Amino acid sequence: MLASALLLVCAVAGCGSESGRSDERATVIYRGNGGEPGSLDPAVAEDIHAFNVLSDLYEGLVSLSADGQPEPGVAESWSVSADGLTYSFRLRENALWSNGDKVTADHFVNAYRRVKSPQSTSAYAFLFDPVLDYVAIDESTLEIRLIEPAPHLIAVLSMPIAFPMPAIEMEPGSFASPEKFVGNGAYLLSSREAGGAVHLRRNSLYREDVAIDEIVFLPIVDPLAELNMFRSGELDITHTIPIEHITALRQSAPNEVRIAPSLALYYLAFDLTEPPFNDPALRHALSMAIDREQLVELIGRGERPAFGIVPDGIPGYGGAQVEWSHFSASERRSRALELYNAAGYDESEPLTVKYTYDTGDIHEKVALIVASMWHETLGIDVQLEKKEWQYFLDTRDQRSEWQVMRFAWFGDYNHASTFTNIFRSTDEQNLSQFDNPQYDSLLAAASREPDPGRQADLLAEAETLLLAEHPIAPLYFFVSKHLVASHIGGFDQNALDRHPSRFLYLEADD
Repeated sequence: MLASALLLVCAVAGCGSESGRSDERATVIYRGNGGEPGSLDPAVAEDIHAFNVLSDLYEGLVSLSADGQPEPGVAESWSVSADGLTYSFRLRENALWSNGDKVTADHFVNAYRRVKSPQSTSAYAFLFDPVLDYVAIDESTLEIRLIEPAPHLIAVLSMPIAFPMPAIEMEPGSFASPEKFVGNGAYLLSSREAGGAVHLRRNSLYREDVAIDEIVFLPIVDPLAELNMFRSGELDITHTIPIEHITALRQSAPNEVRIAPSLALYYLAFDLTEPPFNDPALRHALSMAIDREQLVELIGRGERPAFGIVPDGIPGYGGAQVEWSHFSASERRSRALELYNAAGYDESEPLTVKYTYDTGDIHEKVALIVASMWHETLGIDVQLEKKEWQYFLDTRDQRSEWQVMRFAWFGDYNHASTFTNIFRSTDEQNLSQFDNPQYDSLLAAASREPDPGRQADLLAEAETLLLAEHPIAPLYFFVSKHLVASHIGGFDQNALDRHPSRFLYLEADD
């Protein structure tokens, strides 16, 4: 219904077509956003639909380059103490709020304390756990003091959770109200339609010039509706691409298809707290029996097989080496069967497994493929249990209700620790309840290590240890999938799949 309404609006407003865009759209870019932002309050926002908009409306101490790397934002420079516990930031003199006020260190202090207050409902407040306090030395100098070293801090500071708050009183409704909105990003909130488009306009007080006057985010949930709007010229950038159209589009519009590795992992979690999956040999057998290359080919979305937990694309991180990843498919199946038999199961006494997943065509497709592989290779009787999303989430904490559960993790920042940390014994995301003191110790040592190379080695050692215990079966790493009109420049692929509008521009006509 939403897609139909948007199409009608475009038809009435004369949005134009790909071959004949109106002059009115000359400096406007229409972006598919995949859904409606849950909140435009940086302290509360927790979905990608909000993050996409907020990265245009605000700027933190650290920003992201077009290719997803941390770079100076409001802070023109920074330094780190020898013990890694104190970060000193020097703020730009020309960093201004949209009301003309200067962005000061106090605005970051206020934002941090707002997130960490007892009244906060922030889902990302845990990212500040290593932080002792924010301290304004003067209006242009901010110190962040840590309880323990946090080498990923710079990456975290580019996220909405770390954006500043202006000195004026910002009530909850102000963040979505164009009349009350005050921001320091490249764009300002122009209008927000209930359940519909979010319109942004250029911020004339931003520290740099930007090429596009207006950005319109459309909350189109249906990928096919997005594709149809892109084809008709009503959309310049899509949020995703329908799976069934990727192959054809790669042939018909290769310059407009943008597929890139993404920092996200799809995996199966085993319940380690009860038999039979308290046996690492059995977990190893089930993991090895999954032909990941065939799996990603069958689901047909361009994903990459995963044998580890940390995706490619993280600077300076080589990752763990999994010996059996280099085995042939037949070798893996043979070894999996040996482990399965050693765990006490065979054709006469097969294992019965409950595999729990949530609604969605891709999750069901993966479940059916994995169940077929387990049955064919090992003779396992797989009971598939599909649940609606909210019931699925509730089931996570009811360990007696599941044995194997599908899940995914999308990296919050471009550092290996955003993946390794979720398997710490105390982490709330540790679905399998993996508990290994040596693993926790390696992560702790890595967080204290100031040398990036040595830190990467410690994290890789931890990842290797985790994979040897098989608390999960990694299946694949995601890829980002977008259609970008040929007349749009500045949309650089990056592992975080973050694309601030300030880098976009219109290509000159030939």
